[in-house]
Amino acid sequence: MVERLSVLLDSGALAQVDLLVLPELWTSGYFDADAVIGASESADGPWQTRIAALAQTHGLAIALGYPELHGSMRYNSVRLFDADGSALLSYRKVNLWGDYERTLFAAGDTPSDIARFRGWRIGFSICYDTEFPETVRDLARRGADLVLAPTACGQEFPLVAEAVIRVRALENGVWLAFANRSGSEHGYRFDGKSAIVGPDGIVRARAEHDDALLFATLDPAAMAAARDDTPYLREIRWAAPSL
Repeated sequence: MVERLSVLLDSGALAQVDLLVLPELWTSGYFDADAVIGASESADGPWQTRIAALAQTHGLAIALGYPELHGSMRYNSVRLFDADGSALLSYRKVNLWGDYERTLFAAGDTPSDIARFRGWRIGFSICYDTEFPETVRDLARRGADLVLAPTACGQEFPLVAEAVIRVRALENGVWLAFANRSGSEHGYRFDGKSAIVGPDGIVRARAEHDDALLFATLDPAAMAAARDDTPYLREIRWAAPSL
């Protein structure tokens, strides 16, 4: 995967891009437990070192999902590298999906921090995390204006790409970059349909079921306008107590 990314970057296809978002468990694949285990590494492991070098060489930030080893624990993690190759933000998936993930991974126990990149305040939400409204609402309340959502969602859940991510962006007035896996692994078909969604819930760029590069220019003024039109964050008066 790193070689494929390196060739893509060398081609100049992303020459004008500031930030690239890759899917959940991008370095290992998703539905192959042996591959996940084999590709598991620490946050400063060889895969991470190579991605950091690519970010620095090509002058763009890169966010990617990978299986992280920390001591005896394995996490479904994501990391954001700055355009100078430094690590900006790391996050471990809190809401694991199904027995498959719970067998392979420990659950993260803290929400994503907020990182600053070229004037944007960025937070992470991985796949199933995004299906819980509290995840993106928490990020928005703490100041995020862009949520990166590396994902591995199957075709049996089409409403995630079609509706959920649009609602999350709209109800919180944030930009949302949804990078979903595509193709098949061991007979499991991913839905693809990666998208960049504006804070008004309108899709600015959308893939189909196969691999694709999506491009969009994010306008910070659109966030203020969207929050004026749908002022949920400003006008909320009640929230459910914690379970």
